[in-house]
Amino acid sequence: MLQYREFPIKTTIIFLLFAAPFAFCIFIITNLISGTLFELTLLEHHGLLGYGALAGVFTLPLSGIVADRVKRLDPLIILVSIIPASLGLTKLTTLSLDMVESIDFVLVIASFACLSSLLVFWTIRVNQSIIVRYRGRSTALFLALAVILSAVYAILPQINLTINSSILIVPALIAMISVFITVGLRPWKQPRVSLAASGTVIRYFIPTVLIMASYLLWYMVTKLAIQQGFFGDPSYVSLPQLVNLQYLEYALLIIGILCAGFISDIRGRKPAFSFSLLLMGLLTIFGSALYNAYFLDPDLTILLISLLGSERFIEGYLLGLYLLLIWPELGSVKSKGLRLSLVWFFFLGFMALYWAVDLNSLVFGIQFHIPSVVYAVGGQFAILFSLIALYLIGPLPTILGREIEIEELALDFDERQVKKTVDAFVGADDFASIKSQLDIIDAGSEISDSDMSEILGVELKDSLPLRSVPGIGEALEKKLHSAGYDSAAQLAGETAQRLAQKIDGLTIARAEKILKDARKVVQKTIKKGNSKKA
Repeated sequence: MLQYREFPIKTTIIFLLFAAPFAFCIFIITNLISGTLFELTLLEHHGLLGYGALAGVFTLPLSGIVADRVKRLDPLIILVSIIPASLGLTKLTTLSLDMVESIDFVLVIASFACLSSLLVFWTIRVNQSIIVRYRGRSTALFLALAVILSAVYAILPQINLTINSSILIVPALIAMISVFITVGLRPWKQPRVSLAASGTVIRYFIPTVLIMASYLLWYMVTKLAIQQGFFGDPSYVSLPQLVNLQYLEYALLIIGILCAGFISDIRGRKPAFSFSLLLMGLLTIFGSALYNAYFLDPDLTILLISLLGSERFIEGYLLGLYLLLIWPELGSVKSKGLRLSLVWFFFLGFMALYWAVDLNSLVFGIQFHIPSVVYAVGGQFAILFSLIALYLIGPLPTILGREIEIEELALDFDERQVKKTVDAFVGADDFASIKSQLDIIDAGSEISDSDMSEILGVELKDSLPLRSVPGIGEALEKKLHSAGYDSAAQLAGETAQRLAQKIDGLTIARAEKILKDARKVVQKTIKKGNSKKA
């Protein structure tokens, strides 16, 4: 309950450090797409890209199954973070040509496979340690930091900041150092509680498919329309090259990601999802107006800047909302990993189709390109898909502001102690009453001390008085009463830092000792209660 009162800064920082190895894998993939990663042709780079995507296809469901069956994911997160960086650091050594080619191939496969596993394990682990009302901001900061690092990695070769003429070594070093710092902060010490809201992800997934299809159709129509508008102009390569926003594109992408995270936390997942549909609808309806107006008056470059800026912001918003949120937050906690990996399986297929069409790739003898019929009817179908998604979002289950089902709760008690606690303080007839009062996870609001007292019962003041805790005298008891503490049971659930802040003159060290003694008193009382029943 204490996590509902303040943002978990330390926990968030620990998990943010994994953004460096995540960004390293993204850096490898983006350079594969552009054909600048190795001394190979563009076609050979795209061939490696296909093998990597295939590795991701096999790794995703396997990672989901493992995540659902392994209790401690921290060692796995660290392992999959280190592997690509370690392979990147092999560029520091002098190897034969055959060995270099083999390592390059393994690096590509490992980047896709480890990226898939890292995202699955990291997302499940964050869901265990950060509650829903702060999770959106935490995941948004993670993605924003990854985008920033990807931009930094891309800048390094431009300023000749390379080692052994390799663009991989410096990013690999940054990723490796980041993982070592994370290990030093001991992420496995962070609390682990498996929580989820009851519901089914299919109600979110179907509108998501429609929104993604709407975006893909809009993108293809827009690309064809702009290419046709610049037909015969040899200087035109792409819209980003023409507008030349450079790092402003990264900034708009980051702003979109952060907006998605903050809106998800403050307003809830459902309003944030509805807002993504509004953005997509506006883009599909008014996007064509921007480039058509530009072709009528080519001096209005601001129109193309607005178009590209809007596209980047919406892409960031969709990324911040759809990638790491919603899917692990609905449904049984026992199948989070598999559920998450299956949803990302669709996302991987979407990205593979997007790359194949955008790059006009030849895959297994099939030439991918934008069909001409898309230019004729794609815009209308994009709007249609957005309208259907709008119709479907009405019955969406809420996530922030719902009762949360707790399937696994770890509070430094073993199962026998938890059972003794329940038997000592809660009767069978009390559960219905507790459930009705425990609308606590209308997750936007905190539980006050008075509410907690009503739930636990006033008997605790008599059976567990503050003076029963060693080290609490008359003066300290008065201060504790003034701060709202009436029993040792309330102290047992407090943190030393918060207790020291609320009581003047109380150091954190002394607060820790008082809390330790209070928990011992609670355990002794439980044992006495059980012995009397026996």
